[in-house]
Amino acid sequence: MDGESNGNPVAPPRFDARLALVVYVRILAMVFIASGLRRWAVVLGPLAPGGDLLALPVPVIVATVFFAAFDLVAAVGLWLLASWGTVVWLISALTELALHTAFRDLFPFEPGVVVFHVVTVVIYAVLTMLYERQRDI
Repeated sequence: MDGESNGNPVAPPRFDARLALVVYVRILAMVFIASGLRRWAVVLGPLAPGGDLLALPVPVIVATVFFAAFDLVAAVGLWLLASWGTVVWLISALTELALHTAFRDLFPFEPGVVVFHVVTVVIYAVLTMLYERQRDI
């Protein structure tokens, strides 16, 4: 029996911040799995310019290997909803953000990468805040 038949209005469905946060983090994990695998393809050769990782400048090699490892570790941690996964993801995202903004002489400025990381961190912060507010109710 629904609430309207006995005179009580049916409450509209409530936004589930926990579910939204879990779905968002899992989608983010899939994005970082793809990113990590793409970076490993550069390390192993198929996607490296000219098929040779060593042809790249040393800072780019170091960053590629760093993100190849960190993106996959972050993806696993995010998928498992582990707190360390969020920490590794934030380290990876903020490091890449710093490389493409503060070290523009070594790494080209890529607005898409910068916007992606800023937006994903802001969305995560907002969803976490909403979840914490709902949890306190």
